[in-house]
Amino acid sequence: MAQKECCLAVDIGGTKIEVGLFAPSGEMLSQSKRFSVQFNNKKQADIYHLATATKGYIQKEKQVGWKLVGIGISVCGHVDKKGTAIVLAPNLGWRDYAAGEILDRIFHLPIHMEVDTAMAATAEMMWGAARNVKHFAWCTIGTGRGSYYVLDGKLFGGAHGFAGEIGHITIDERNGYPCGCGRRGCLETYITGPAIARAGQEAVKRGESDMMKEMAGESEITARVVIQAMQKKDPAACRIIDEKINMIAKVMGGLANTLDLEMIIIGGGVASAIPGFIEIIQERSRDYLMFEEAKKELRIAGETFSNAALYGAAANFFIKEGVLSNV
Repeated sequence: MAQKECCLAVDIGGTKIEVGLFAPSGEMLSQSKRFSVQFNNKKQADIYHLATATKGYIQKEKQVGWKLVGIGISVCGHVDKKGTAIVLAPNLGWRDYAAGEILDRIFHLPIHMEVDTAMAATAEMMWGAARNVKHFAWCTIGTGRGSYYVLDGKLFGGAHGFAGEIGHITIDERNGYPCGCGRRGCLETYITGPAIARAGQEAVKRGESDMMKEMAGESEITARVVIQAMQKKDPAACRIIDEKINMIAKVMGGLANTLDLEMIIIGGGVASAIPGFIEIIQERSRDYLMFEEAKKELRIAGETFSNAALYGAAANFFIKEGVLSNV
């Protein structure tokens, strides 16, 4: 009996790597596994450690009757148009780094690599909430703020493949907070998990919340503490979360106005931690939409997968190899 084909999907984050084996249907054939990213003495992520850990996973999890035909990779950094080299991945210490070529020499298999936000959008387009949706945005709000767009049924990367960096729209370059990109006052410094934590810390310093102070104890106040205090009706925490939600609703409305979207899919730690977040954004974003058609038809949805980038890495591999079609 002929063997069925599968691929290995790899999601390389700033601190963790997740791997899984996938069928072209989107079925994960075995339990995925996570590894810590290891760094060398140059403070670069060690791709050879990644390869060794991945080989061990393949040997252990490879299924009888399935043939491994290649590797799809999602990475937290910008990838060149050939899908073989990392242009820039600050959290991994990689710049102009031929990661795909190195892995090709190790595995001797076809490899297709893309930025994680594009892979998450691909997963939703092929196997998730955005199937049959021609115009949508995938957004994540967690430690940072990332997004990617599908326009007219196709991934839209812009002139250089860097489209989607809405988190780095400058809000206040003079008095704003420092951003990880090296600039000051970017949007993501106002609406992400660290922004919620900072607002909570500032509220406690002003003496506005005994509850958050008690909940944190000797530790620093985190976004989780603020959200938990909000659930217990702490006035300062409720105000902070309400302000952040309003700003996110404005951003979603502006995004829909700019691109005339049918759907926005939102994931990430902040979105999942705040009860009823998707429903609230669905309602409040209407206040910032220009057109009646958008007010009636725009859908705000939660993400389908626990790790959409991993699923998207698999989908992207099968698309590039001609096994799946995204048309």
